[in-house]
Amino acid sequence: MATLIDNYEQQYAVLTADITAKIGRINVVSGGEKRAFVQDVDRQLEEAQELLEQMELEVRGTSGTQRDRLRSRVESHRAELKRLTQEFKLSRKPKEEIVDLNVLDDWDNEVVTEDQKSRLLDTSERIDRTGRTLQNGYRMILETEDIGAQVLKDLSEQRETIQRGRSRASFLIF
Repeated sequence: MATLIDNYEQQYAVLTADITAKIGRINVVSGGEKRAFVQDVDRQLEEAQELLEQMELEVRGTSGTQRDRLRSRVESHRAELKRLTQEFKLSRKPKEEIVDLNVLDDWDNEVVTEDQKSRLLDTSERIDRTGRTLQNGYRMILETEDIGAQVLKDLSEQRETIQRGRSRASFLIF
């Protein structure tokens, strides 16, 4: 059962990395392309929500300490999805509204220490690196899958060749 949860988590990680990348692109593009990104991210957020629900169902089927550990991982994923959803809503707003929010944030910045800002920047960079790593991993998985499919095809062809040769040899012997 843990492997199924691991599989769900891997799908979730790839999905959230893609969502993060697309949210970043929403701020840059406009018009029809922006609408396409918004629709795609909206669909992906729903898919991520469904994955979390599947994970929760699997966690309910586990026992003891493993359940507590898995439950906390799912809660962490849920908090991340909530943050992504808020980031997505913010990215959909016109830039003028975002500027107004930044003016309001300036007032709050008096309370935020330099250490907190530094940690936030470090965390953001780490998240970006992790997203890139996940995307590279996903790309490698797809390439490996293609290679595996080709190997299976080659093996199938070789099997057919061996079977034909074997049937010819047995025909010649008798």
